Amino acid sequence: QQPISSGAQTLSMSPWEWIQQKNQQQAEANNIPGERRRLQTQSPLHVVISEDGRKYVNIDTTTSEGIMRAFQFGFASSNLADVMFTPLLLESSEFLLNQNNPGRMFAIFRNPVERVVSIFYYLKTATWEPTYNPEYAKMTIRDFAFSPYCESNWMVRSLTNKMTGSLAPGDIEVAKEVLRRKCLVGLMHRMEESIVRFHAFFGFGNENALNCAKEQFARKGYLANSNKYDTLDENSDTY
Repeated sequence: QQPISSGAQTLSMSPWEWIQQKNQQQAEANNIPGERRRLQTQSPLHVVISEDGRKYVNIDTTTSEGIMRAFQFGFASSNLADVMFTPLLLESSEFLLNQNNPGRMFAIFRNPVERVVSIFYYLKTATWEPTYNPEYAKMTIRDFAFSPYCESNWMVRSLTNKMTGSLAPGDIEVAKEVLRRKCLVGLMHRMEESIVRFHAFFGFGNENALNCAKEQFARKGYLANSNKYDTLDENSDTY
């Protein structure tokens, strides 16, 4: 968990808990009359085409504010998007989906230890990130693992909506059941197979679209934002 200064007090939370806190603050801002009026007078939903020809809807489903804006403008019934990306599962399902416009969750999962190690090395240099901490530059991965900065079960917390406080074994079982019942699972270390699975289930375009996706996301070295570091020994106390 990471101490983060908030006004006159210091909060102890993981980087991802910090993101959730900021999203909650944005959601609370939506209840302020002036802020609500501002959101309601923004441009209605429409498709934006990027320079490379990709199409996007002009909303941000990674924040509570963006989800509320999408809800206010009828995103669920607009049929403008085939896929949405969000870390806010409960808010998205509550405000952006319904019985007439249901959704299906799919995700790529990574070994949780590998993911935490990767995040650590990334944040050692990612000064542009809100969760950047200069202390990481002075630490080894072992220092980080035994420090209060280490992640606090982000995936379980996200799936159970328990972003603060302690977790119990039952929470892990709930998270696993959510994935079993509601999520089409892909694995990062089997990326090509996962892409084929998603393509077959959702019907994402033709064979050319499938080959393009495999080329972009499953080829060796496709992670443009990756960092090089030594693999952690699974038998070590750090692991």
